[in-house]
Amino acid sequence: MKTRTLSSERSLNWTFALVFATTYIVLYVAYSLIPDSWLADFVYNIGIVGPAKVVVNGLAPTEHTVGVHNRLESARATLSIVRGCDGSGVIFLLIAAIVAYRSSWKRTLLGLLGAVMLISLLNLIRIVVLYFIQAYHAPWFESMHVYFIPTATILLGTLYFALWTARVA
Repeated sequence: MKTRTLSSERSLNWTFALVFATTYIVLYVAYSLIPDSWLADFVYNIGIVGPAKVVVNGLAPTEHTVGVHNRLESARATLSIVRGCDGSGVIFLLIAAIVAYRSSWKRTLLGLLGAVMLISLLNLIRIVVLYFIQAYHAPWFESMHVYFIPTATILLGTLYFALWTARVA
């Protein structure tokens, strides 16, 4: 009896890993097929640059930021949003983990919706913070952009997944 339990647990672990990896790869490949120009003109301009411009100008009206395609610009700084700056990597990881975790379709959909909303909000905060760092503390930009903020986003995404699985279980 105990052997069956261990065997079924191993099978579930392999099933999770297989579904997780397959889902992530499918999302990544599909994302890679989207033309950069379409992302810049529509997704980044409307979904990231526009909201970031509103937040920056709301926090610091003297910045007078404008959105130009995939760029957030002012007299002090220019941030270009390119593939990968949209939070897609963390969103794909969370989607893959939530899909691979066995739950009801309703809880899975709510988990997916929450994950996309959370990472989108964190990414908006990330863009705004990076704008102010670029404008006022440029030497910090690279380490914050490449190391600190992505790590914090992944950790918060992991925390979301842990909390979601705890509620589902």
